[in-house]
Amino acid sequence: MSWAEKMKAHADVATRDRHPTDASVMRSTTPTSWDPHEVWVTRVKQPRERLARRVTTSAGSQVLELQD
Repeated sequence: MSWAEKMKAHADVATRDRHPTDASVMRSTTPTSWDPHEVWVTRVKQPRERLARRVTTSAGSQVLELQD
């Protein structure tokens, strides 16, 4: 039996062993309410701000002093 076949067999057994009231199954099937503003802040605004800080910090450390 190849490594891939062993992994598939293990996954099949794990899937069969999972009980429908398992917390991970219940968590994935319950509807989730979300705030569009919160999604925008965490997915767009904060990553942009982190990138801008990183670029500013990186540019500051790469400044070369020119000799006269």
